[in-house]
Amino acid sequence: MNIVNDTDRAIKLMYEVSLWMKENDLDHSKWWKPTNMNQKFMFKHAEPNEFFVVIKDGKTAASVILQNNERNQSWKFIDKNNPKPALYIHWLTVNREFAGQGFSKILIEFASKEALKKNLKLLRLDTDADQPKLMNVYKNLGFELMGIGQEGDHKTAYYQKSVTA
Repeated sequence: MNIVNDTDRAIKLMYEVSLWMKENDLDHSKWWKPTNMNQKFMFKHAEPNEFFVVIKDGKTAASVILQNNERNQSWKFIDKNNPKPALYIHWLTVNREFAGQGFSKILIEFASKEALKKNLKLLRLDTDADQPKLMNVYKNLGFELMGIGQEGDHKTAYYQKSVTA
């Protein structure tokens, strides 16, 4: 098993997971529409060097986007006028074939190492506040709920985790 930068594999998995989410009525935001899981849309929100995948037995087991900025999240609700340097986690996905096997944890550990390389002491992510199972995943991975904000027609939960060497 290894983690590599691979935009094409990451977007393909994000597309597959977005279809599964749609079939299971799990998310209605523009961020997870299957029609948006393509390079044109994703490159408006991330750079090719920010896409990472976990490869296991030749298959894409999980993927994530890691960014040093709030490009796709606004933490003003939490930080007010005092933004904090952090590594931001986006579109963390796990291939359904590998669900429940710890791949979210593997990616969070990888993100922690990447944050430390960049001298960042926080990991941050947000998720749909109407998805308690997903919120529990982040809580179990050591993230602290920093607040819940209203964004358009849905609520967003903001999570943060301190990173130490």
